[in-house]
Amino acid sequence: MPKPTRTAKQLQQMLIQRIEALPGLRGQLTDVHRGGVIGAGVSGDDGPSWTVPVVTDRRMHRADIAQIIRTLQGQFDLEE
Repeated sequence: MPKPTRTAKQLQQMLIQRIEALPGLRGQLTDVHRGGVIGAGVSGDDGPSWTVPVVTDRRMHRADIAQIIRTLQGQFDLEE
């Protein structure tokens, strides 16, 4: 069954809402804020159709933010 689709802007807003709900992250800039959401070049069953580009040092990445991204990737495809 195909996943519902959202625009890149909608996905970015959904991610930001969830990230800013994490303790200490309200108002903090993340790769989601800086880079937005882009197509991943795959569709549906082959993997996530969208990703967040890496714009900061990978050592600064947080597992809780990565989990939020993976969760939404499992729920929504990028509207083309």
